[in-house]
Amino acid sequence: MSALSVQPPYPAFADASGQPLDDGYIWIGAVNLNPITNPIVAYWNSALTITAVQPIRTSGGYPVYQGTPSRIYTTSDYSIQVQNKNATVVYTSLNDNAFSGGSVVSNATGTGSQTIFSVSSVPSAIYINGVYQNQNTYAFANGNVTFTQAPPLTSIIEFVF
Repeated sequence: MSALSVQPPYPAFADASGQPLDDGYIWIGAVNLNPITNPIVAYWNSALTITAVQPIRTSGGYPVYQGTPSRIYTTSDYSIQVQNKNATVVYTSLNDNAFSGGSVVSNATGTGSQTIFSVSSVPSAIYINGVYQNQNTYAFANGNVTFTQAPPLTSIIEFVF
C-alpha cells in the first residue's frame, strides 16, 4: 500500500510569531533578485490567464483573490518576500519554487519536542506554518532532518523536494 500525503488546498503564511499572516504582503520577483524591485508576473490560476497584482495581500494567512483563499502560480523559479501588515519583513527567499508546478511536498506535524524527522531525500526547502526555514536552522543526514529547535506543537512542517 502506498502512502498518500494529504495536502492543504492553499499555501498558508504565518507571521514571525507563528500566527496566520493577516493583511500581509507577498512580493514575487525574478530569481536571485529583490522581488520588490524586480517583480515578475504571477497568476491566480494554473491556466496563467488571471494576473495577480503585486503586492499580493493575505487574509487569515492565505493569499486572497477577490476575498477568496487562492494559490499563486509562476512560469519560472522566483524570489519571494513576505511582509506583515506593517511592511516588516517576515521572510525573504531569493531562489524559491515552492508554488511552481512539479514540486513534491511531504508534510509532518510538530509535537513541540520532536527535532528529528525522517524524509525521503534532501529537501530543497522547508516551511513551518508557511514560513521558510533558513538552512542554518536544520541539518540533513542519513535520511533525517534535524532541527536546532523543535517546531511548535501542531505546527505544519512542509518538506519540499
